[in-house]
Amino acid sequence: MTILTDKNYVEKAEKVIKKLNKKLNRDGQSEFELTTSKLRKLLSMTSTLFDEIQARPIEELQDKISYLRVQFLYQAGRTDGLRKGGTNPVKDLVEKAEILQCLSEITDKASLIRFCRYMEALVAYFKFEGGKD
Repeated sequence: MTILTDKNYVEKAEKVIKKLNKKLNRDGQSEFELTTSKLRKLLSMTSTLFDEIQARPIEELQDKISYLRVQFLYQAGRTDGLRKGGTNPVKDLVEKAEILQCLSEITDKASLIRFCRYMEALVAYFKFEGGKD
């Protein structure tokens, strides 16, 4: 895994978003199964850590990073709103973006900042590629 050390995390985010599951809407057009609101919820969880790392050492944030991992697991495991035979769009994102692995690799300020920026890049490409609420 090199997302947290690779300078190409923006390109990785673009590839992830382009691989996300899509469905046909009522007009027969392809659209993401994932909604912007669900993706923003995941991003908001990381934003707090980004703010805190500016003022606190990484050692004081390890519990919060672990809890963030639990929250991503929970959101990825939720099945509310899924129809029989449907897919879980949050789980699709978490797996394709390798988010849980990234979270387990955070060891210092730089890797936490890189993770937060990676999440921002995922949201940006999602919107750019037509993601809607």
